[in-house]
Amino acid sequence: GLDSAQDGAILTPDQRRLLDSLSDQTALAIERLHLAEEMDRARVAAETDKLRSALLTSISHDLRTPLASILGSVTSLKQYRGQMDETDQNQLLGTIQDEAERLNHFIANLLDMTRLESGALAPNLEPIDLGDVVGSVLRRAAPLIQQHRAVLELEPDLPMPRIDPVLFEQVLFNLIDNAAKYASPGTAITLRARHEGGTLRIQVLDEGPGLPDDDRERIFDKFYRVRAGDRQRAGTGLGLAIARGFMEAMGGTITAANRCDARGAMFTLTLPLALPDP
Repeated sequence: GLDSAQDGAILTPDQRRLLDSLSDQTALAIERLHLAEEMDRARVAAETDKLRSALLTSISHDLRTPLASILGSVTSLKQYRGQMDETDQNQLLGTIQDEAERLNHFIANLLDMTRLESGALAPNLEPIDLGDVVGSVLRRAAPLIQQHRAVLELEPDLPMPRIDPVLFEQVLFNLIDNAAKYASPGTAITLRARHEGGTLRIQVLDEGPGLPDDDRERIFDKFYRVRAGDRQRAGTGLGLAIARGFMEAMGGTITAANRCDARGAMFTLTLPLALPDP
């Protein structure tokens, strides 16, 4: 017969039901985990395809359009230079220069985004006079805002923020460039700065159509373009994403909202101040 010790090792019906239940629950949990992993992989693949498609569309438009203008201008100069007066020639040369600068800006944006995503960005933080950076970026952006009014509202004796001047200048340039694209000629682009507690707050305000409610959450996404305004001038959809990446790398923040005092958009930058020397 069976040994009594062996009899004691046999599971009772209740124990078997409990074990079966635990086995079923474990199998179900594993199945759910596998399903979640498959869904994550599918989501990542879909987002990757979406970004790849957006990149190809952006490159197709933002490279081909200025290249077509450059080639057209060069062809006209070669074929009809002897029949053109100096004004017409200078106009074509100006088109070539403008479109070449547009190409350079596009490529710089792609390189900046690559640096951000690869983790190769190492900000050189130091106390900087905000007025120096503002003056530099306004000189650089002068061709972009020549049909707008630049308004400066800087508090006197602003404390120095601790920033990378090259990165922060690019942030301001991208915001001014964005404002110039969406605001009508003749309107004001305002740069405002004030000291608030332990931070410096800088705002770039325009008098354009403002931000649609559906766009506010995605406005800093790569390759995303606000639907309002002129699509052809809307750029690569990288400028604001780069601005956010640079601000976060410097320990600051950037937010977007519609103005309360007038029609238009408002971008707010918040930066930590440099600590006083001991």
